[in-house]
Parts: sequence; C-alpha cells; structure tokens
Amino acid sequence: MTTLASSLSPFHFHLSTAVFNHNSSSKAAYPNRQNFKSAIYSRRLRVIAAKNSSKSKGKDDDNGEEEPSWAKPGSDEPPPWARQEAQNDSPSTFEVPFYVYLLASAITAIAAIGSIFEYVNEKPVFGVLNSDSVFYAPLLGFFAFTGIPSSAFLWFKSVQIANKEAEEQDRRDGYL
Repeated sequence: MTTLASSLSPFHFHLSTAVFNHNSSSKAAYPNRQNFKSAIYSRRLRVIAAKNSSKSKGKDDDNGEEEPSWAKPGSDEPPPWARQEAQNDSPSTFEVPFYVYLLASAITAIAAIGSIFEYVNEKPVFGVLNSDSVFYAPLLGFFAFTGIPSSAFLWFKSVQIANKEAEEQDRRDGYL
C-alpha cells in the first residue's frame, strides 16, 4: 500500500499504529487508560515531501529556459521595459493592430454568408436591394464570391501581425 501511494504521488505518507491481535498480552489487547493514551500517541502521520531540484545542484531548470541576463543578480543591464525609452527615439511606422483585421474578417464573413442566404431565400436581409432588382443577383454574387476569400485573407493577416507582435515582445523580454 505504501509503495502504491509512493508511486502515485511525490508525497510519501507513513502511518505507524499500535496493532492489537489475539496473541498479544491482555494489557495490549485491552488497554487501560495509560496503555490507551500510549496507543493513541503512537499513531502518527508523517508527511515527507521531496523535490528534485536542479537549482540545488547549481544547474539551470529542467525545461531548458535560462534566466535572462538583465534578471541575474549584479547585472547592470536594464530590463526590457526600461529599454523602451531608448527605442522611442527611433521613428516607427504605424501598423494596424491585429484585432482590427480580425474584426474586419468576422464582419466580412458574416456579410458573405448573409448574402448567400439572402440570394437563396430571395428575401432581403440587409435591405439594400429588393429581390426584383436587376442588380440583386450580381451584387449578392459579388459579396458571396469575394467575401469568403477576403475574410480568409483578413484572418490570415491578423494572425501574421499577432505573431509579429508576440516575437517583438519576446525579443524585448530577452527570450529571443
């Protein structure tokens, strides 16, 4: 039982108790007040927790990540957020945030799918054109056939920009 518990958990539990059986003396089998107290106090629960720490051996973590140079004790290098001031002097171009592309992708996909349903049911959902208009089918076809690829492109662009921003943040934090 103890080996099963120790194999399942990093914590090891040991329980020591007084065992009473029919072969033991009458004092042990039927404890009086003193024997009863000693029997109660002999029941102890010991919890031993051990952790294999590679830092105690003077090595880096097991997951392979090193501590950034700015975080080491005695380092004169400023942290990444303090280096931002020096980078603010360089001119930077404005880039549209990724969530704008993601929002545009969602709106375009909704409009494209809505155009398909509007054309199939011949009931104006958006109310721009009536179903008896000459431009009804070409306009809805244009939105349906260009909306899905446009939505996919905008989604792909948002993922690219989000990845670029994440890499820049990792570089500023000292991980790249």
